Amino acid sequence: MNRKDLIILGRVSTVYPDRLTARVMREDNDLLTGELSILVNGSDEWIPNIGDYVVCLFLPNGTSGFILGTFQGEE
Repeated sequence: MNRKDLIILGRVSTVYPDRLTARVMREDNDLLTGELSILVNGSDEWIPNIGDYVVCLFLPNGTSGFILGTFQGEE
């Protein structure tokens, strides 16, 4: 995995609240990720909405990743 692919920006495409995962459409190449785990703070379960801009972190193995949080994207 290329170092620049460890952190990506994208928009939430699908949300799976029961699994605390979501899929993200990458902003850099319009590819859809696999299911990414949504990081939660303690016992607060935060779920992004479809269309939210998110920051994602991938592990160097390229198969696992996490949604770190949302940000205000450009419309």
